[in-house]
Amino acid sequence: MNVRQFIDECKKRLSPLYPAGEISSLAARALEDIYGISRTKQITYPDTEIGDASSVLSRLESGEPIQYIAGFEYFCGDKFKVAPGVLIPRPETEELVNLITEETIASWKDNKQARNSASPFKIFDVCTGSGCIAWSLHKLLENAAENQNIALETYGCDISETALEYAQNQRFRHGRRWPMFFRYDVINGDFQALKSFIGKLDIIVSNPPYIAEKEKEMMHKNVLDFEPEEALFVSDSDPLLFYRKIAEMAKELLYPGGRLYFEINPLFAEELEKTLIEKGFCNVLPVKDISGRIRFVSATYCS
Repeated sequence: MNVRQFIDECKKRLSPLYPAGEISSLAARALEDIYGISRTKQITYPDTEIGDASSVLSRLESGEPIQYIAGFEYFCGDKFKVAPGVLIPRPETEELVNLITEETIASWKDNKQARNSASPFKIFDVCTGSGCIAWSLHKLLENAAENQNIALETYGCDISETALEYAQNQRFRHGRRWPMFFRYDVINGDFQALKSFIGKLDIIVSNPPYIAEKEKEMMHKNVLDFEPEEALFVSDSDPLLFYRKIAEMAKELLYPGGRLYFEINPLFAEELEKTLIEKGFCNVLPVKDISGRIRFVSATYCS
């Protein structure tokens, strides 16, 4: 099979699943990321042979995400390994990473650290999944930290052994000592034991499960059938469960003046803001994503 035939076959077999523009993007990405044929070469040399593509086409036709077939997703300029059982990084989450990076560097320049500057600056990514937030934050902040003579330590936790395996194994791609990943149950874990292990923190960030069960009917097959439910969905009866638990954890672990960042479901933004204020956080700020929806909340621990 050649490039042209692969694209034509994608258009024919994927039309029941995706709009035409998305099919073209999927075909182009498959050719580039699986077969190593650049977008330019796809256009200029459409007769390039790719061999037997039946397995890839069948997996695409089943609705399996291209990221799982290729084995990685792009995030903040890097490739992160993913597979079934590991949540695929989203573009919106890159916006959260950029927000934290900008605000942290600005605080260092203004000397607004709210604790002993001789101590390491610690970031904790809760519900880390692939580890994309922790890895990206450490990479984006390490030069600025070095320039400010700040020792930077980054941690990530998850309950999923599969996710942790992938988060830890990103190390071989990125070649860094940090972040450090470990298993922790956010809902049932012991905050005091965690505090003894990890110590006081400057930043806690989390992109926890936040999609309500009632929203399932609006979601695409390639998400529902393939991505890990436990990383996506929360009960309709308690959609802020993870946020509440993480906020309670943050009260134990953050330095006064430490920062808490969440990616959120816009449906529950107002309720979450009230919850954080009730739990002793100040400067609770909703932040819109590039599409104009409230997608993030940042807060300062003031007690």
